[in-house]
This record gives sequence, C-alpha cells and structure tokens, in this order.
Amino acid sequence: MNDADRADARAAQLREMLNHHAYLYYVLDRPQIDDAEYDALYRELQALEAEHPELRTPDSPTRRVGSAPLEKFAQVRHLEAMLSLANARDEDELLAWDQRNRRLLEGKGYDDVPLRYVVEPKIDGLAISLTYRDGLFDGGATRGNGEEGEDVTANLRTIGALPLRLRGSEPPAVVEVRGEVYLPLAAFSRLNEARAAAGQPAFVNPRNAAAGSIRQLDPAVAAARPLDLWCYAIGFSEGLDLPDHHSALEWLRAQGFRVNPQIVVVDSIDAVAAACRAWEERRADLDYDIDGAVVKVDSFALQAALGSVAHDPRWAIAFKFAPTTVITRLHGIEVNVGRTGVLTPFAVLEPVFVGGVTVERATLHNEDDIRRKDIRPGDDVILQRAGDVIPQVVGPVLEGWAEEDGRREERSARHAALPEWQMPGACPACGAHVVRETGEVAVRCPNRSCPAQLVESIKHFVSKGAMDIDGVGERLVEDLYAEDLVRDVADLYALRREDLVELEGFALDQKTGAAKRADRVLASIDESRTRPFARLLFALGVRHVGAVTAQALVLGFPSIEALRAASVEELAGVPGVGPVVAEAVQQYLADEHNRDTLEKLRAAGLRLAEEHPRRAEGELAGKSFVLTGKLSSLPRGEAQALIEARGGRVSGSVSKATDYVVVGEDPGSKLAKASRLGVVILGEDELRKLLAAADASADAAAGRLSLGDDALP
Repeated sequence: MNDADRADARAAQLREMLNHHAYLYYVLDRPQIDDAEYDALYRELQALEAEHPELRTPDSPTRRVGSAPLEKFAQVRHLEAMLSLANARDEDELLAWDQRNRRLLEGKGYDDVPLRYVVEPKIDGLAISLTYRDGLFDGGATRGNGEEGEDVTANLRTIGALPLRLRGSEPPAVVEVRGEVYLPLAAFSRLNEARAAAGQPAFVNPRNAAAGSIRQLDPAVAAARPLDLWCYAIGFSEGLDLPDHHSALEWLRAQGFRVNPQIVVVDSIDAVAAACRAWEERRADLDYDIDGAVVKVDSFALQAALGSVAHDPRWAIAFKFAPTTVITRLHGIEVNVGRTGVLTPFAVLEPVFVGGVTVERATLHNEDDIRRKDIRPGDDVILQRAGDVIPQVVGPVLEGWAEEDGRREERSARHAALPEWQMPGACPACGAHVVRETGEVAVRCPNRSCPAQLVESIKHFVSKGAMDIDGVGERLVEDLYAEDLVRDVADLYALRREDLVELEGFALDQKTGAAKRADRVLASIDESRTRPFARLLFALGVRHVGAVTAQALVLGFPSIEALRAASVEELAGVPGVGPVVAEAVQQYLADEHNRDTLEKLRAAGLRLAEEHPRRAEGELAGKSFVLTGKLSSLPRGEAQALIEARGGRVSGSVSKATDYVVVGEDPGSKLAKASRLGVVILGEDELRKLLAAADASADAAAGRLSLGDDALP
C-alpha cells in the first residue's frame, strides 16, 4: 500500500470514527471519548485533508464549518410542500377535530378502521427540511411559504446533531426529513445575557434566537451558537415504503436522527387529551421550549384519505399551550425595601397572561441589571415566566412598531426618547439617604428604624425556619405595625389579648366572650420562648447569618455575652464564618438599638445562651439539596433554613454532587436534570421525614430520647 492509499484509508477511518462519536454525543447522549480525544482525531483529519484535498468528502466532519459568508440566501423548492397546522386551544376543540375526521372517514368507507394517534411535543424553533440523496446530506432549507424556502445548508452543517451521512446500509435514493432547529433554554439565556451586555436587542424567545442564528449569512455565527435539532417526520421519499408515522420515526432514529424519546402512540382521543396534558405538565422540566403538542393520525393510508384543506392537513392538529414569553408595556419601575435595607426594583406592567397566570409585577433584580439590559419605563418589554421561575423582564423590544394613544412609532425611536431609570437617592419608606458600598451591587437604606426594614425583619423573625410563631403571618405583622403594637421583634412578647381582639379578624365572640384566634397566637408566641439560641440568632436577621452560620457561631460562642466579647478575628476563625460575616455580627451586636432589643428579649424569657450547643452534624451533614417548585406548606426560604439548621447545604443548581432534589408544585427543569443524573427526588412529606430523622439521630447521639427544643415544626 503506497502513501496515497494509506492516507485514503486513514481519512475514511477518521470520518467513520468522528461521525460515530458525534452520533453518540449529540443523538444518544452517551459519549465514549472526551473532548480532547475527539479534537485530536478531528485535527488529524484536517491535516490529512489539507495535505490531500482530494480526500475531502461531502460527509466529512470538517465540512460542518468553514464556508464563506453568503451575500444572500438562494430560494429552494421543497420536493413536498411543508404544510402548516390548525390549532386546538382546549380539549373541546380537540374532540371536535377528531369527530370531523371520523365522519369524513366513515363517508369514505373507513368506519371500521381503528384510529391510532401519535402525540409529540411542538418544539418552539425553526422548521427546516433536510434532503438526503443516496444517504448523503445534500442540502437544507427553511419552511418559507411552505412551497419554497431559503437555502441554509451551510448553517445547518454546523449543527452537530445533524447527520451528514445516513447510518443505514441501503439508503433511499432521495428522502426529505422534516425537523425543528432550536436553542436549548440555558444557551438561550446565555445568548440574551451576552447580547444585553453588548448593547444588542434581546431575542424575544428561543424560536427567534434559533431563527436568527440559522438565517445568519455568515456560517461562523451559526457555528458559535449551540443549536440543536429534533426530527419529527418524512416528507418526500423515493425508495421508502413505511406504513405509518410511528414507523417513520423509528426509521429516522435508526438513521442517526434525534427523535424525541417521549413521543407516545395512543388508541383513543381521551388518551390523546391526557398525553397533551402530560406534555404541558412536564413543559417546565424540559431543556427546550415547547408551545404545544402535535397530534397526528398514525396510519399513512388514513392520512391520505383525510387529505388537506387549504394549507392544513386534516390528519394533524396542534394543541396549543399558554405562552411563557410575551411582550407587554412597562408602565413603571418601583422599589421594595427588604429587612436588611436593600432596595430591590420591580417592574409595574400592563397585565398580561403568560405561563398560565396573569402577571402585573416582575423582578428586575438590581440597578446594574436594569442598566445592562437598558430597560426604561414606557418600553415594550419581553416578559418571561416558565415553571417555577418568578416572572422576569428579559429586555426591551427595540424592533417593530409601538402603539400608544392612537400614535404609531418605531420601538427603537420610542426607546431612545425615554429617560433612563434612576435608583432613588432616598429610601421610599423612610426618606433616609441611600448608600451603595464599594464592590456591591446592592443599594441600601442605612436607617435601622426604617419602617419597611422593621416590618420585613419581624416577618423573618416569626417565619418557620426562624422562631416559627404559628398564626403570625405577613398580613398580621403589617397590621400590628400599622396599629403601633409592634415596633421591633421584642414587642411581640408584650402583646396582650385585648390588643389582638381590636384587630380585624380577631373579634371576641359576643355570646361566649371567647377569642380563639387571639389565644392561639398568644400561645404560639409564648411557645417560641423555648427555641434554642441558634434559632434566635438566625431569627434576628443579622446580615449574612443563615441558619447554618448561626449554629456554627453558637457552637464557638454559646451565649450572647461570649459573642459580644469575641473579636472580629475570633469570630472569623469559626469554620464557615470568615471576616465579612464576622464584621457584620460585630456591627450588629455593637448597635445600641439592637442591644436594647436583645435585653428586651432576655427579659421576655427567650434563650440567649445554650448550655449544650448542637453541632450541625448527623444524617444531613455534608448533604447537598436543591429546591424546585412551590412547596404547599413550606416557603422555599424556610425549607432552606430547616435544611441548613440540620447541617445540609442548599444549592441553586443540580449536579452529580447533589444528594437530594426537593420537588413541589410546578417543578422546573431541575427535576428533569435530577432524573437524568439519578439524584434522589423528595416530595414535601419526604423532606419532613428526612428532617425529623436527622433530629432523631442528633438527639440519640446526645443521649436524649425526644426531639427536644429543635424539633421540626
């Protein structure tokens, strides 16, 4: 074998290896080699092809990137028209669609033929058609008007999930594969962050991002974006004989295309409706956006009998979901003041239905975030809400036209004419001059007597993860403050029955003289006097001091006197504390108002010392938790405090190091990732049992038989 033959053989071997590993990585999600090994093989093939250009074949992985920028997209006529879909917006419309089809089939003599359906996700991306000739990728086009679209072959080649050669040994002479190019949600968020930082307009949704990426004239731009692909149908084919749609999906899988693994085949319209509901329920768990489910009659023979009307096939319909991203008007930006004095801006919006609810308020995080996104009151903005995500403003809409008071103007011109938003120089609750410390994004009100801070600090003090005062919720705290009954947390322990019965909802029973609600609240306040010192220290709301940090501090300094006497260096020496927290603790304890509050708490009988402080050890020590979804009886902050008080750690993202994912209602994409990684998934009841078991373990280790003072609420 001469050198040319050896180069030819090695190039063929490298192409086969690289295409195989791309299939394992992109389609099966089961890589067998790491990125470095793949890159080494790729570079070897590049070098061979550079030395022997005649070896570069159409299916070479090196053909994915490298095309010169285009001046414009050529038009391509589809071999078979890409039809649109009619919509069903509820189950009644879905049932009506099915009944129309059945009547039509009966009229054509198919009354005894059972109907079977395929239900699949409606990916919110860009529809494309891929043509393969003799097994090789020959070109791809957008849907366009259904008859012809734009030739985006060079950009499609950059998508790793797109096979350049079919895997079957006997490919058809010609086959059109239909699919959807999309941008994974995490990549979409990163892309919008980068665009905002660069002063570019944000994409409204992942579909716009995918479409904008595929329609770049420079393939290098498309290659830089992590586009992906689901394939869902076969259009024109020559040399294929398949009986139904689900067989076509199996054929696509066998040829190396990504086909959604959760597509189902069902035998009744009721099962179709249930499958559509299931897709809507799991919508927030997916790493891609869907805006509905697509229902298709499975049999190709019945599809042909049903035919099409205008541009819509009768044999398929889209069951649409509520949108998770919409455009609405930002009327204004207002500010909340938290318990630590942080001013947090929020958006006041034109009410809009998104993600299944009507939204009028949305988080804006902080002043820097508003600046970076260049959000201005009066803008039309992109609002996003998906799963358990708090509604948030993605950015302003700078393209198209805006309507107001009958006037029509360009959104970009309108935006430019709007004044930039400024953080107030004075606290909106007390009027104190606000400050921003060096190196921080937070703007704070320094006034410790600020009404907003006092109310929020009392709400924190009574919460489940802190002093757990049952019956004292946010509304009651606000009423107590408004009536001048409670001005700091110590005032709670001076409340009397006659104080409470004057409040709304606490009136005495005129016949019996009973005041059951007031008595329950007073009993709960009294019970909280026995909470351990570490819980009280956390409840005080010292800046940076969470439940675990409070326990660590009490372990090192088991009384308020010991904490006061400790230097910053001594406090910082406690494991998990450090100089920033130590400084915050010392500042809190040195403040005269806080010292007065602590003395009032001592006089009220609360525990400001711990004889035998409990270590944050036991079953949860070193365990990592992630919380997702809404817990019905346990706000997320309180659940985190309970976990941390027992030695656990709460993280914001799921990884292989995560031990437990706690799932509430409407869980987010974290649940899907946890399932893929095999992480233990807990419901709310299971979390409570785990926490109780941790308490029991700690008590047993300390020689106690009961759950004691730190029992799970």
